[in-house]
Amino acid sequence: MNRELREFRRLERICREQAALSDIDIERIGLLAVAEDCRAAAAAVEAQSLVRRRPLRLAFW
Repeated sequence: MNRELREFRRLERICREQAALSDIDIERIGLLAVAEDCRAAAAAVEAQSLVRRRPLRLAFW
């Protein structure tokens, strides 16, 4: 999980850096879209990791 999270964060950062350097609008828009997808994927990995860490609580009535 940590490896996936780091990789998505790294790809997001690279896409944002390249978008900042781009002179072509469509290229910049595409890179920012990919960066946003990487951010969302990292958030999903992080959320999944939190769910797995949370202990299971069973209610007995």
